[in-house]
Amino acid sequence: MIVCKFGGSSLASAEQIKRATAIMLDDPDRRIMVVSAPGKRKDVIPDQKITDLLLDLIQHQESIGGGQKERDVFVQRIVEIATGLELTPEVAQSLSFELDQAIAKLDPNEPSSRADVLAMGEIASAKLVTRYLTAIGVQARYVDPREAGLLLSYRNGVTDILPETYDNLAPLALEEAIIVFPGFFGRTKEGDTITFSRGGSDISGAVLAAAVNASLYENWTDRDSVQAVNPELVKDAVALDEMSYREMRELAYIGFSIIHPEALEPVIRKNIPLRIANTDAPHLPGTRIVAERTHIDRILTGIAASDHFCSINLRRILINQEIGILAKILTIFSELGINVHHVPTGIDSVSVIVKEAYFPLEQELVLRHRLAAELELTQVTVVRQMSIVMLVGEGMRDTTGVMARASAALAKEKISIEVAMLDYFEISMLFMMRQYEKLRAVSVLYNEFFLRVKDEDPFE
Repeated sequence: MIVCKFGGSSLASAEQIKRATAIMLDDPDRRIMVVSAPGKRKDVIPDQKITDLLLDLIQHQESIGGGQKERDVFVQRIVEIATGLELTPEVAQSLSFELDQAIAKLDPNEPSSRADVLAMGEIASAKLVTRYLTAIGVQARYVDPREAGLLLSYRNGVTDILPETYDNLAPLALEEAIIVFPGFFGRTKEGDTITFSRGGSDISGAVLAAAVNASLYENWTDRDSVQAVNPELVKDAVALDEMSYREMRELAYIGFSIIHPEALEPVIRKNIPLRIANTDAPHLPGTRIVAERTHIDRILTGIAASDHFCSINLRRILINQEIGILAKILTIFSELGINVHHVPTGIDSVSVIVKEAYFPLEQELVLRHRLAAELELTQVTVVRQMSIVMLVGEGMRDTTGVMARASAALAKEKISIEVAMLDYFEISMLFMMRQYEKLRAVSVLYNEFFLRVKDEDPFE
């Protein structure tokens, strides 16, 4: 069985929905179709994703009692898609009524009421797709994640999947009809609607793939394949045929936007391969993400970069000899709710790398006070507006001098490295620098490892 997830660009219009359903019907093993909310249309400029539209609706409704404009645009999009699919007017009317019911229950003090409105994008996609498949003579069934038992909880800013979810969803493997499943949301044990973070339909698809023991999880998007670097940073970067789970996890963590970073855990646990493919070019092979690579033809697989990091640098003579000092430092960070990303250390120093978004200036003052009062750490330097550039590749394990080569390339362009770290398992290497150097650093490293002439690269 193959589980397919289709992104917003793949469902943005009636024509895109027809392409997506044709892909489903092209292979009888494709039995579960997970859908996102309709995204931006290529031929409409400017345009807005349905989820963004619903977010605006919620904001206007809660602040000024408005949202009518956004509601009308939503209904217009649904009517347009339903008409293009040659469905009866009743389909769009029913979805409009369902949205109005959710809007009427909006309560700023009830997060689940906001989630009910946000979920309407995916619900609309799923019901339109189901009705279209039925209309063309295909046996299809809409399945609501809340009724099917996709159970979630919200803890420390993260939506967790409850273990019983997998048993709840497992019977879907026995269905004869094509299952159409809206992504992005589920419910709590108490019955309240709860959403994943943006892009969470990827996670819904991965959970379903694991629950039904799928042979393959396909993620259909608007790109031919995963590229070695985010196209926003390097245009026309090298296309990747294959990646390992480990490589994709590392890259997704530092900004690779091709798939939600939390979507890999369920398929990794069941060793289910993942394929990234283009809805508009289904004949292309795309990129496979697997447990173990079948071939490694270059040192690096990809380069990722992310902004808005902050380095908190603590210094005290012989700090490395104090047993338990690192645990004490990190306990303070934990109690203040500051998520720690990296902790490079020296003989007399400890640096703690965090995201700036979770470390506002008022939090910095509280942290400085506690470090001084509880641990006598008064030499604290905070450096903001930092970027992380990460090199990832299974080929690094069998290659000496990668750190030297990367550092030399950056030094040649006079790009100052603030922090450098090499993963123990030697598949990732991290450099921190000032934000204004990020784009230049990515370009330099891409040229060094992907565009060097063949006789200079031992993997070419």
